[in-house]
Amino acid sequence: MKLIKTLFNLLSYIVYIVIAAYLLLVAPILLGWKPVMVLSGSMEPTYHVGSVIYYKPATFDDIQTGDAITFHAGEDSLVTHRVIKKNEIERTFETQGDANETPDSNPVPYDDVAGKASKITIPYAGYFINYGKQIPVIVTMAGIIILSVVLDSLFPDEKKKGKQERAEKNEEKQE
Repeated sequence: MKLIKTLFNLLSYIVYIVIAAYLLLVAPILLGWKPVMVLSGSMEPTYHVGSVIYYKPATFDDIQTGDAITFHAGEDSLVTHRVIKKNEIERTFETQGDANETPDSNPVPYDDVAGKASKITIPYAGYFINYGKQIPVIVTMAGIIILSVVLDSLFPDEKKKGKQERAEKNEEKQE
């Protein structure tokens, strides 16, 4: 039983580390930055596929030619491409992926812009996040923590039990 308890304690520490990593990846939200996963190679080598990048809302005037912007391209789709031309009159941007040979076919209206992309990129973190959002993974991680807690309460460590007994004896002596 001690081996199983030790195994689950080790696994629970790993789960805690994974949870801490998730929290670190989303921490920039507190500063107004939103994470997004890079799904295609259109912005290689600036942003690699599977990376997490961050964007922050920006005014039309804050966005300049050469900036990377994240914009809505459909209902649930976000795209990050570089501004190659800014149209002040129509308040649109002509964009192009760094790895693409031609500009995007349609200009991006400012109303579709989610924000200006940061230069910070965390390689492979998108794969990590996508994997961790799966229900079987969440259930497994929760199960490991629950089993670890249950095993700890059913089978306390001998060292902890000894310390607790000594503390109780000391309390009795002081009374």
